[in-house]
Amino acid sequence: MKTFRCFAYFSTVLSFICVNTLTFAATLHVPADQPTIQAGIDAAKDGDTVLVADGTYSGIGNVNIDFLGKQIIVKSENGPEATIVDCQSIPNTRGFIFQNEETNDVVLEGFTITNGNHEGWGGIYCTNSAPTIKNCYILSNRGGIYCVDSNPKIIDSKISNNNSVAGVSFWGHPEKDYDDDKINRPRLTNCIVSENENAGISSFDGASVEIIGCIVSKNKSSGIVCDYFASVHIRYCEIFQNTGGGIKGTEYAGLNITDSIIKQNTAKNGGGISCSPTSRLKVIGCVIAENIATESGGGIDIYSSFGHASIAYCTITRNTANVRGGGVHVELRGSPFNCSNSIIWGNMSKGTHPEFFAAGPTVSIRSCDLRHGLEGFGDKWAEFIFYKDNIDEDPLFVNADSGDYRLRHNSPAITMGATAPREDLEEEEEQDLEEREDFIEKSLSVNSRGKRIVKWADLKRK
Repeated sequence: MKTFRCFAYFSTVLSFICVNTLTFAATLHVPADQPTIQAGIDAAKDGDTVLVADGTYSGIGNVNIDFLGKQIIVKSENGPEATIVDCQSIPNTRGFIFQNEETNDVVLEGFTITNGNHEGWGGIYCTNSAPTIKNCYILSNRGGIYCVDSNPKIIDSKISNNNSVAGVSFWGHPEKDYDDDKINRPRLTNCIVSENENAGISSFDGASVEIIGCIVSKNKSSGIVCDYFASVHIRYCEIFQNTGGGIKGTEYAGLNITDSIIKQNTAKNGGGISCSPTSRLKVIGCVIAENIATESGGGIDIYSSFGHASIAYCTITRNTANVRGGGVHVELRGSPFNCSNSIIWGNMSKGTHPEFFAAGPTVSIRSCDLRHGLEGFGDKWAEFIFYKDNIDEDPLFVNADSGDYRLRHNSPAITMGATAPREDLEEEEEQDLEEREDFIEKSLSVNSRGKRIVKWADLKRK
């Protein structure tokens, strides 16, 4: 009997706690309950929601909005088109600030943030925090989103027309432990990062960034840049028409690029992808097409002294270089390079080696369809390992002239390129395969959005 009474007592107490927790989770309305967004946050308690009505919010209390470390949700009633935080280009103004160890349970949702004008970035500023930023438009600020030692989850958002170092920038500190899950593992998912005045996305000083299902386009520098011990993990992305190259790795950077389309970018070297002497590069299952380098490496440029570079199951086609290596340009000083199960076909160079220039002590080409075969190689250091099972046959794209680089059923390269089954990549799980097949079905044709943005004939005339 005593045992039963004790159990009943604790059950009652637990029920009281749970009911009261739910009871005290309130919704505060702006401006009905509180006059400004900041006032709503100030009045909120952990678990509350600050719900913001349609309108344009400016001035004190509606700029430099600080979450104060509270575990709350701040969201608009009807989305970013209807709810605007306008900093009015006033000096030292930002939209929102996260600087008190906010976690992923802290949510900012459904705002347009514009005209922020702060030396340390004007849209959203994160330091030592990990908020969730969802369905927001970060437009025309002095820098879009700036993150230091932070792990934000940025979802379904648009970052465009910002004019600082990048649309989104992540910074870490190389001396810290980057195996710590709390810091330096930010993620962008299903975002559009476009038409920023410099790079689209940048990662510096050891920060490690995941970029999944994003469109990165028409930025006036690199689409994605990774520098100084930082790394990026890019998956299911479309990266196109950036004027400083599609993806750039420098100074001990790590580039991991999977199942993505990199097209119609331009740069001095490495129109699609460039990799510096100390960087590491792994590219799997990508279409790299119609990129232009004014010097070398229309599709990919790799100049490596200490890093490691590998390409597998990629389709590299219709890229152009003015000097050499229309498809791929590789120069090595002691580092290995491996290329397997890839199609390198139909690239151009106004100088030499339209398909593939490779020089260095350890170059491995295995099971590839390479136009002109061995004629595509340079011989500066001439210690090549050229595996068997390479072919020199038209891969029979579905319709290359319209940008559809899938393979016909009778292609001699059916086990190569971005559509091939990856039987030798053990880490690919069933879920990954389903996601990849869905992405290929929707996006493998670089013309997947209905019409070509730039025709190949126009690119050739430039």
